[in-house]
Amino acid sequence: MPKIISFATQKGGSGKSTLLLVLAAPLATEYGLKIAVLDCDYQQSIVKTRAQLDAHNLANLQKTDPAAKYPYDVFPLALDKIFEFIDNPDNQEYDLIIIDVPGRADGDDVFNALTACDAVIVPLVSDYLDRASTAEFMGILEAIKQSAEEAQLDFQYFGLPTKRVAGRREEKDMDEYIDGLGLSRLNSSLGLRTAYSRASTLYSLLNPTYRTYAGGNKDTDAEIRRVCEELIERLGLPQRKAGSQLSESADTSTTKTN
Repeated sequence: MPKIISFATQKGGSGKSTLLLVLAAPLATEYGLKIAVLDCDYQQSIVKTRAQLDAHNLANLQKTDPAAKYPYDVFPLALDKIFEFIDNPDNQEYDLIIIDVPGRADGDDVFNALTACDAVIVPLVSDYLDRASTAEFMGILEAIKQSAEEAQLDFQYFGLPTKRVAGRREEKDMDEYIDGLGLSRLNSSLGLRTAYSRASTLYSLLNPTYRTYAGGNKDTDAEIRRVCEELIERLGLPQRKAGSQLSESADTSTTKTN
């Protein structure tokens, strides 16, 4: 049975789709997980990234390596089709199904999608104006967790601190605020890094060549690894490593699409 998680928030612009992109490729390539991403957000950011940016790069790779392929599957899907996908026996081979839900918390469609998950990951942005709305959304998830426990069902949620700036007072305030409310957050975090805005559905930011092209460094690598490994541990995902499906020495010129 695959684990099912979603990246969700009730506030647009928090970076949930970017967060999904940053983590999905390394979880597939370096950690060997078979992943399906369900792009249920109205903006279809994951689908557009693959079609508009990565398809050209994959075609270039396949000229020299016909076996090259995307590290995980992406499906554009309406929210009301989630359960149909999850219950399909053909999809039981996945280790992890990741759902990108719309950036809102109203409506039965979003609520039902969240309850389908084993865990929900919430980007924690420390800006003061974002803090209360994020905590309110996590309070909804806490209520779902309590109801799930009463029904003896597994459900978790985790705040993931993002856009961290070292030494910034707001970061400490956010942690204390979430902890004070008794809400759940990950110990690992992601900083405010240019490389994350260049995340791909084709290349992992743990691939040294692509990481350098995207503007990352060893600190970028270390951050992503900490988050991936904490998620694997907390979700009980298979503990295995894998060699990248894409060449570590891929020509960076293939990434420079217009």
